[in-house]
Amino acid sequence: MSGVRRGPSWRGEGGQHQGARPYQEDSWALRTLADGALIAIVADGMGGHAGGAVASKVAVDAFLAALDRGGSMADGLNEANDAVRTRAMNDASLTGMGSTLAAARIKGDEIAWISVGDSPLYLVFADRVERLNADHSMAPQIDALVRRGVLTPEEGRRHHGRHTLREAVMGEPLKLIDEGRRRIVPGATLLLCSDGIESLPRERIAALAAFSVSGLIDAVLSMKKPHQDNVTVIKLDQKP
Repeated sequence: MSGVRRGPSWRGEGGQHQGARPYQEDSWALRTLADGALIAIVADGMGGHAGGAVASKVAVDAFLAALDRGGSMADGLNEANDAVRTRAMNDASLTGMGSTLAAARIKGDEIAWISVGDSPLYLVFADRVERLNADHSMAPQIDALVRRGVLTPEEGRRHHGRHTLREAVMGEPLKLIDEGRRRIVPGATLLLCSDGIESLPRERIAALAAFSVSGLIDAVLSMKKPHQDNVTVIKLDQKP
């Protein structure tokens, strides 16, 4: 699944693959807004086959509906959270479902973002990768233990709690929300992804960012991880 959108000075492309999982729980959207800005959204669902897929789609649809009514990205996140709660309340089989949500709005030389969960937003420039948004999983805490020598690097990489989320869109009050704004230098590329992309080392992501979304996804699959998570990638770059 893929798609391309264009704004006045930026273009976007997105796609996804279910990886080694038997189902797809990621949802994404890429749209040009009325003012010419590009809005990109990635949601990585959790709660099993039905719950995760439903949660991520409900979250993305509610977020976009809020923007279509003239709301802000914060409004979109709140409405996504409310929509997930309402859907779960109306269907007992969906109890406990949730989703990450990361959205980026880009226009001119500025990007603004809002996110909950661990779906990364990367800035790639001059063969370097910088994560712009916060990681609301346990990974940063585990990495801190590695730096302190409490865990070895291998123990940190394999830690069973590494991907446990500290916050997600589940209908409860959100306590961890990352928001930011940044000027973008000419020639930079932005990647908004689900955490399935993290099967690739950062230097590999940097090397492939100049190519297509399908190339990035193929590189993830080529790692042949036995439990490869769903992977979704939206790439935003300036028109040549």
